[in-house]
Amino acid sequence: MRKFLFLFILLCNACAVFAQFSLDTLEANKYLKLKEEQERQARMQDSIRKAQLEEKQLMASDIRYKLHWGNMLTVKQSAGFMENSYNLSYYGYFITKDVWTLPISIKISSSKSYNASYMNSGYKDWSQSLTYLGISAFRNIKDNFYLSLAGYVPLGWEHYRLTDDLTDKRHLHLLAGIDTEERILYISPDKVGLVLGFGFYQRLISSKVYTLDSGFSLEVGVKF
Repeated sequence: MRKFLFLFILLCNACAVFAQFSLDTLEANKYLKLKEEQERQARMQDSIRKAQLEEKQLMASDIRYKLHWGNMLTVKQSAGFMENSYNLSYYGYFITKDVWTLPISIKISSSKSYNASYMNSGYKDWSQSLTYLGISAFRNIKDNFYLSLAGYVPLGWEHYRLTDDLTDKRHLHLLAGIDTEERILYISPDKVGLVLGFGFYQRLISSKVYTLDSGFSLEVGVKF
C-alpha cells in the first residue's frame, strides 16, 4: 500500500512538472512570437522613416519639387482714345518668394468699336483682331494687392474698306506693334480665388487706321 501510494505521489509530481514545463514552453513561444512581431514592426517603421528621409532629400535637391506653377485666366475690357475692346488673358508663372513674379502672358483681343474722330481719313468698316505675347511682372505692395508692369508684342490683322473704292472691296492688313500696361491687381491668397484689376495701357501699332492708342482697362478673372 505504501509502495502504491509512493508511486501515485511520484506520478502526480511528474505530471505537475510536465504541466509546468508545457506551460513555460507555451509562454516562451508566445514571448518569442511577440518579440519577433515587435522586431518586424520596428524594421517596417525604420524602412518607412528611411523612405521618407530619402524623399525629403530628393525634394530638397530636385528643382521639380521646388517650383510650383500658378495660373490666372481673366477677361478685360479696355477703353481707349481710338478703340474699345475685350481681351481674354492667360497668365502662367512660377510661385516663388522673389520680390517680382514674372508670368508669361497671352492675350486675345477683338475690336469693332472705335472713335472715328481719331481714325485716319479714307477708311471705313474697320475692325481688328490682336494676339498679345509678353511678360507681366507682379510685385506685392500690401496684403493681397499687387503692382503689375507689363510689356507685350501685339500681332494680328485688321479689316477695312476704302471710302473712295468703288468696288467696296474689304482689305486685310497684318499688324505688329508694342504694348505696355500699368495696373493694380487684387489676387486672392487662396489656391483658387478671385482676381480683379484696374490700370492703363499704351499701344504703338502698324495700323492703316491709327498709330497710337492709350486708355484704361478693367479686369476680372480667376486664379487656379
